[in-house]
Amino acid sequence: MGWGGDIAKDAVKGVVSAATLAVATFGWQHFFGNTPESAFKRASVPIQLLSWEVWLWAAVTVFLVVFIAATLLRRRSSDDEAVATSPAAALAPKIEIVTGPATPYQVTEVQGGRVLSTVRVGIRNAGGKTLSNCKVYVEKLSPPANLPGGDTQLLEMSAFHLRHDDPEKLMDIAAHWDHVSQFRFSTPISGGFFETANYMEDGVKRTFAIRVSATECERSALFEIWTDESRRLHLKFLNYIN
Repeated sequence: MGWGGDIAKDAVKGVVSAATLAVATFGWQHFFGNTPESAFKRASVPIQLLSWEVWLWAAVTVFLVVFIAATLLRRRSSDDEAVATSPAAALAPKIEIVTGPATPYQVTEVQGGRVLSTVRVGIRNAGGKTLSNCKVYVEKLSPPANLPGGDTQLLEMSAFHLRHDDPEKLMDIAAHWDHVSQFRFSTPISGGFFETANYMEDGVKRTFAIRVSATECERSALFEIWTDESRRLHLKFLNYIN
């Protein structure tokens, strides 16, 4: 709030303290007086105020209420203005899509005696507002693999929110088992006869786009994916498309 807010706070404290002291002094004088006898007599006598005292009391009460309410409103406005003018809030909505050659973007683990290789990307909120209803798509695969569902595939675990101060959201892109010569994107497993059509053969280096779509904005980036001699997947960032 700054020095203005501190002065306002000190002023409120001063006025409230003065009013409290005045009420306490008036009550003491009325009920207790200077001697026990006068205190006993005055304890049973109702307080009688002159008309000017009533008006003064009412004016002080109204002043205190208005002053405190105005101070609270100024404090709230100052806090809102500070949030609105912060560097993070001033940034326009923006998405970053990143990956790398090591953990946590490329992971190898053993499951059931088999080695599973998984490649991931990190979704980051580089803007000043929360990204809502985020969904991640794989599209523009080249050379094409004629995957069921068409050229655009929705990845699993999409539809999430991401604040500007949240850590990046890791998304599995594709996975490969060491006992087969195929891999698949991390799309929902539908099962059935056409499930095997979701797999792509090793030995072909492919490029594809990852598109992150949020209510506030969207962004796409081009990636390259391939398998090595040990049948482990590799993912490389090429460039942003938009």
